[in-house]
Amino acid sequence: MDAVKGFRPELLLFAAFFATIPFFSPNYTVFHAVSDLSDVAVGPFAQAALVAGAVAGVAVTVAAARGRAQVLESPPVMTVSAVLYVVGYGALCAGLLAEVPVALVVAAAVATAAGGVVLCIAWGALMARFGLRQAIFWVGITTAGGAFVVLILSSVGQVVALLAFAVLLLAGVSVPVWASWRGGFTAPDGEGGFPAVASVAAFALDASDAAVRGRGEVAAGSAGGAVVSDSDAVEASGPRGTAVGEPPAPPDSIDNLSRRQGEPLFRLFGRMGTVLFVPFVGLLMFAFITGVRKFMLFDVVYMEDLGIVLGAMAAIPLSLVKTRRPLLPFVYQVVLPLFALVLVVLNSFPQSTPPLWLAAWVSYGFFGLIAILALASLCAMAHAGEFSVALIYGATVAGFCLVSLLGMFCGTLPPFAVHNGGPALLVVSTLYFAFLIAMALNAGWQVQERAAAMEAPTAEGERGGLAARCRQHAEACGLSPREGEIFMYLARGHTPAFIAKTLVISESTVRTHAKSIYRKLGVSSREQLMQLVDRS
Repeated sequence: MDAVKGFRPELLLFAAFFATIPFFSPNYTVFHAVSDLSDVAVGPFAQAALVAGAVAGVAVTVAAARGRAQVLESPPVMTVSAVLYVVGYGALCAGLLAEVPVALVVAAAVATAAGGVVLCIAWGALMARFGLRQAIFWVGITTAGGAFVVLILSSVGQVVALLAFAVLLLAGVSVPVWASWRGGFTAPDGEGGFPAVASVAAFALDASDAAVRGRGEVAAGSAGGAVVSDSDAVEASGPRGTAVGEPPAPPDSIDNLSRRQGEPLFRLFGRMGTVLFVPFVGLLMFAFITGVRKFMLFDVVYMEDLGIVLGAMAAIPLSLVKTRRPLLPFVYQVVLPLFALVLVVLNSFPQSTPPLWLAAWVSYGFFGLIAILALASLCAMAHAGEFSVALIYGATVAGFCLVSLLGMFCGTLPPFAVHNGGPALLVVSTLYFAFLIAMALNAGWQVQERAAAMEAPTAEGERGGLAARCRQHAEACGLSPREGEIFMYLARGHTPAFIAKTLVISESTVRTHAKSIYRKLGVSSREQLMQLVDRS
């Protein structure tokens, strides 16, 4: 099964890290009712952690955009971050057992958040080994595992829960620290041609030639085409970055670079937005809802955690569905809009009726699914190598923390005080449902892209012959690994829009590669390229 290729058992410890992330409020369940000081300490700690996480995330994002985030993957920085993370939580526990100044609690939260941002980026580099389908599968399993552990800890004795939380803390920080001391976040290929991990900041601006060469090796050993590209047509083309079946050459000047030479920052983030705008909005929506409302089932279980488990039950089968079109557009243009329409219908029923009760449960599962798909999409974006891991996850942590704070503020406003915020959140959720449906309709109106996405791949025998011909031309003309990958799609007649959605990179990057491919092949259009391949 493609989903399990290249997986390493230590990555399952992401479930332990997910269960302790300070930016996800349901993780504080274990600290409630420990003592009479819980309400005094936990609230300020959680709020200060979100503020510090937002500030640290913005700082990392700016540093990564300017090519100055390489220091994050050094062993000393990773170790210090892990220590801050663990010690900060330890200080919180001390504040639960004895009265301490609020300033100490805030300082502990800042330390935890500072270490947490670096560890989030490190785990992002570890999970960047996966293409989209694999990412959905394993992110679904690990996040559901972490959420399930939190659900269990919320129902056991406080002493047992705190001891188990301590074990989770140590387990969650151990893998990034071990990876950094092992030699950074790159390693020789593992089983199935996968690299052990990706680099935290190896894709940054102004990297040295050696770093660029290292990136080429990492990209070249990455996941098989069936994972990176969701079209079956690429499965015969070999590993990502070796689309022509040969050892990779060093990437060209733009491959895997976050910021192109002289590119303004707003254009850099604009390119990121063209790739993951809709999934990122979904993650922010999840952050807002978790910030506004803390609904507990039977006064024990946070529904947000249960929603993650329910969402994973939908995401994991979805990752196994074979499609002949890019998976991400299919999910966001077909599956989720239909899901949203069902929720709109269920939410239209009167209060205290079974359909409305079902809508509440399905809504939490829906937003859990949205969060999992967004995290998996971030993994796929990091895997594609167009943007640095530090840039991707620094921006994600900053956005999540800021919107969570906005949700907490909105939760204090009168509209959100009525019926525990239910009516107001229904309005917000409906607006998001409308957004999903509108984006799907907009994509449907783009006839050319839709026709390209629905284009059937060639037959099995023809696919193998085409791969061989593409291999010959790529070898003869010296195409880079990424160019060889894109060349395969162009030879099948796919548009830049289709290729960008399939490889989870920006359309402008595809066009830049296409121009380079045309120049090296001596053609001036896609039609001439296809004729050249057919004549060979």
